[in-house]
Amino acid sequence: METNQNEIDLRKVVRIVLEHWWWFAIGVAFFVLLGGAYFLRKAPTWNTDATIMLRQKEGLGEEMASLSMLGLAGNQAAEDEVVVLASRGLLYQAIDALDLWETHVKKGGLRWEGEFRNPAFSVRYIQLEERAEKRPFTITVKPTSKGYKIKTKCGFFHRSTTRVADLNAPIETGVGTITIHANRPLSQDTVYRTTHMRRELVVAAYREAINVSQHKKESNIIKLSTRSFMPERDKALLGQMIEQYNLNAIVDKNMIATNTASFIEERLAIISRELAEAENAVADYKESNNIADIQTQAQLFLAASSAEQRTMAEIETQLSLVEYIDEFLRDETKRNSLIPSNIGVTDASLSSGLSEYNALLLQRMRILRTATEDNPVIAQMNDQLAIMRQNIIATIGSVRESLKIRQRNLMTQDSKYNRKIKDAPEQQREYVRVLRQQQLRERLYAYLYEKREENALMLAATTMPAKVLDVPQRDVKSQSPKLIKLMLICIFLGVLIPAGILYLYVLFNDKIDDPKEFETRVKAPVLGQLVQNSRNAHIAIHEGESTVSAELFRLIRTNLRYVIPADVKSPVILVTSCINGDGKSYVSSNTALSLAILGKKVALVGLDIRKPMLASYFGLSNKGHLTDYLADPDVAVDDIVVPSGEHPNLDIIPCGTIPPNPAELLQTERIDELFAELRKRYDYILVDTAPVALVSDTYLLDRIADVTIFVCRYKYTPSEMVEYINNVIAQNRMHNVTCVLNGVKGLRAGYGYGYGAQKD
Repeated sequence: METNQNEIDLRKVVRIVLEHWWWFAIGVAFFVLLGGAYFLRKAPTWNTDATIMLRQKEGLGEEMASLSMLGLAGNQAAEDEVVVLASRGLLYQAIDALDLWETHVKKGGLRWEGEFRNPAFSVRYIQLEERAEKRPFTITVKPTSKGYKIKTKCGFFHRSTTRVADLNAPIETGVGTITIHANRPLSQDTVYRTTHMRRELVVAAYREAINVSQHKKESNIIKLSTRSFMPERDKALLGQMIEQYNLNAIVDKNMIATNTASFIEERLAIISRELAEAENAVADYKESNNIADIQTQAQLFLAASSAEQRTMAEIETQLSLVEYIDEFLRDETKRNSLIPSNIGVTDASLSSGLSEYNALLLQRMRILRTATEDNPVIAQMNDQLAIMRQNIIATIGSVRESLKIRQRNLMTQDSKYNRKIKDAPEQQREYVRVLRQQQLRERLYAYLYEKREENALMLAATTMPAKVLDVPQRDVKSQSPKLIKLMLICIFLGVLIPAGILYLYVLFNDKIDDPKEFETRVKAPVLGQLVQNSRNAHIAIHEGESTVSAELFRLIRTNLRYVIPADVKSPVILVTSCINGDGKSYVSSNTALSLAILGKKVALVGLDIRKPMLASYFGLSNKGHLTDYLADPDVAVDDIVVPSGEHPNLDIIPCGTIPPNPAELLQTERIDELFAELRKRYDYILVDTAPVALVSDTYLLDRIADVTIFVCRYKYTPSEMVEYINNVIAQNRMHNVTCVLNGVKGLRAGYGYGYGAQKD
């Protein structure tokens, strides 16, 4: 049953679509034309993209690296760089470098085309109106034979047109006073336009159009993409963004080296002074004591103790570096400065702590470019930096203590050695002491000088932090709109929208619109279906005529024989409907004519006494007929019978004057007497009665009827009337009920009958 129902639904859908095919034809034609116009006017757009790879940064903690290897943490560094690449500050730098604050376009045909490298004109704003300073506006220049036509538009309501002979002079427009400089000769066949916005709005527009994203969550590869009708501009903008990002990152990265260089230069100046003082002390000592050959003796002593002296010098150097860093950390004015970390500190824990501190401080500086000090992330980083700073100070204390312990041990060993040479002259011992101070300063000076050179080399050999994998390039396959795709979409819309309207029409349509469904739903025999009468004639059947309507009435006449009881002579056939306008008078008149043409004696009685129509159908007078007979016992049957004028075998009994009490008249004995007499005179008596859903007149006539024909009209009678007929049958309010479906469009009526038939 469910399969059959689905098949019926599909058949109904196909039928409705075929009936309304012209809806779809108009819809497809309309949207195809609309799509063609859109394609001709719309400037094509393309995707432009670039791909970069971030070089692996140093200083990643072991815990984070382990989590990343286990897949438990994403690439936080790459995610931060995505934010940096999409920041307003970076985009501002790129736009400013390319001077993209205004958009220039030209229109030579139906499309606007972008101008990037060499715009047709440039505008200088002498004085802008207040509204123009706040809202975007456009300036359109149209060369004419007499000069130039300047149009401005600032919002929907503020428009102006100015005609000038020369562009060089100041021009008063709706947005203010401007001057226009033509960068090249302007063609009269072309319209030129520029769009001006506040800079923050320009940055916001580009920022919304550009997409920056990681290739994968754990990847160092970042993709930049955008889409517009100016791919050359997009290529330049993406390339400039990458260049600015590299420059900014290099500046950030070199801040440590720069701070270290400043630190080394400061210490070299101090050591230089100390070394000069030590050398002067040696010279003064030799001069004051008239020493000549003590140098040879001192060299022997220094050679013997060179290993201990070198070690002590290294310790002195490390102590000096640690002291320098400790002073730097305790200086409150340098709290947010990078700590010099590549100056030769040998302690691994201290060196690692300095690198991690600088990495976190650099990250804080970068985030501060797009955030404020009140940002929760900045506050959290400040807390982390404070903790790390205290840890570094504590580490410095432990390193200092360790170096001093080693220094004391070496000094103890050195004192033992000195005791062994206590016999040396006092002069020589004092000279060695002074010479030691000089050599210590020389070694420290040489060490710092070497570190300065290393730091300078690092500054000169800085690599770009972002490696370009794919240079900014237009994707030639991404052009939009594409003509074929656009036409397919238009065809789809041309089918979809009429289908949607048709669906709503069917959904809210409560009329009988499917002959097959009608036959399935109604619980009564269907005598036939009648096509819509295109000639609008009340009489559709004539003797010797073979129109579709005539043949279908003949089919009804044939089927009527099978529903009339066999023992009934001269049957009375009631023709009724559920509502007005179903065509019961039309069906009763032409059915009676078809029986008369067959040679039967037929009487057509008009008992729709509330709204009689038979008299007008046959061109008869409606005065003094059936209602007079029912109201006046002196009126005889012969007085109310009128020849039809259409066929000699057909007589008409028109209704007559509309009475004030129709229901009472239909219950009189005169009705029974009338039909008893008519049964004696005629072979068939057809009765045109009132609609049953509106008045009760027809139910009062059921006592005289042998067959009842319910007339329903295609796409006119509400579908709920089918259930009404079924209820009438179920309640046995009228017996021997049959149905006729009237006004079916096309040749579907009569099960596709129509071969050899002429059109109505």
